[in-house]
Amino acid sequence: MTAGILFLIYFASAILYMFLIFAFTEGWYRLSRFSFSHRDLSTPLSVIIPFRNEKENLTRLLETLLQQSYPAAFTEIIFVNDHSEDGGENLLNDFIHRQNIQNVQLISSPGTGKKAALQTGIASASGKLIVITDADCLPTRSWLTEIVTFYEQNHPRLILGPVIYDGERTLQEKLFSLEFMSLVASGAGSAGIGLPFMGNAANMAFEKKIYLDATDDALQNGFASGDDVFFIQYISRKFGRRAVTFIKNEETIVRTSPPSSVSSFLRQRIRWGSKARGYTQPWAMLVSYTVFFYNLMLTISFITGFFYPWEWIIYGLFIIIKTLIDFPLLYAFSRFAGKRRLLPLLFPFEIIYPFYITFVAFRSLFPYQWKNRQWKQ
Repeated sequence: MTAGILFLIYFASAILYMFLIFAFTEGWYRLSRFSFSHRDLSTPLSVIIPFRNEKENLTRLLETLLQQSYPAAFTEIIFVNDHSEDGGENLLNDFIHRQNIQNVQLISSPGTGKKAALQTGIASASGKLIVITDADCLPTRSWLTEIVTFYEQNHPRLILGPVIYDGERTLQEKLFSLEFMSLVASGAGSAGIGLPFMGNAANMAFEKKIYLDATDDALQNGFASGDDVFFIQYISRKFGRRAVTFIKNEETIVRTSPPSSVSSFLRQRIRWGSKARGYTQPWAMLVSYTVFFYNLMLTISFITGFFYPWEWIIYGLFIIIKTLIDFPLLYAFSRFAGKRRLLPLLFPFEIIYPFYITFVAFRSLFPYQWKNRQWKQ
């Protein structure tokens, strides 16, 4: 294959990739910044936290939730134990009883995995509005107040909230954070143009009835991951694409720590990547295949450069093009998230990214381990 033909293939894939990222960027700017308006709020809600082996995080999260500005009289907190092996459920139970907390439940999931735990918690919930997060996350004090206000004003079927890594210290943690921002920003921007396909279950809200109606249709699909993505697809099919919204407000940001190592980061991304084969939305499929193909071409170009050095010129050129395409969206989201200090790492991040995404895509086709469990897809 001649260099000219290869260049045309790369150029065509870059154009399609550029179209997608520019669409996400346009969607981000279309999202209206939500501002809280003082009003009487009375929606009963339940916060659901599925957990497994989160002993270090449980009481810290509960203390944060107990300090929420939303009225405790309308708030129910449900922790769902997914067969933890570290004794965290005992620590949490002791804390609840010692503090005599009345609006907190600790229950056990009879099933296996996060989705089963979510279903158990939601089925037990008494609130009309369900808000879900992860045990290793920390929201702001006004998190629930902002979400309920947004819900009462706009009545969306599904609210997607922002999630970021925080407390990055090492170079690798900063690169992890930059990558995570790109995912959250893409999901937000896609919702902004009315084509939602990705969100994060660490910060989502919806009505209980809608989730229970969706359970058999949307969530029983054999995937260990995807409780967020497949639910988004279900909502879009049943209620229309505009039924899924992203709440653009700094006070609704949920923070979590970056993965502690490269291996834990890759295991998490492999788990996330494994659900891509379950995508049914044409838009979600277009996005996942376009991103994969463009990065696969870059990876192949770098490897073949060892035999044909001119391939490295093509590789370098399209890495620069990719950086220029990605920058506007990441700049906009990093300003929103208070993470602009990470932007100088964008170019070295782009050099690494094609190899990472190619590895994860292929590795997710095979069984993987997550939280001491072996999953087969």
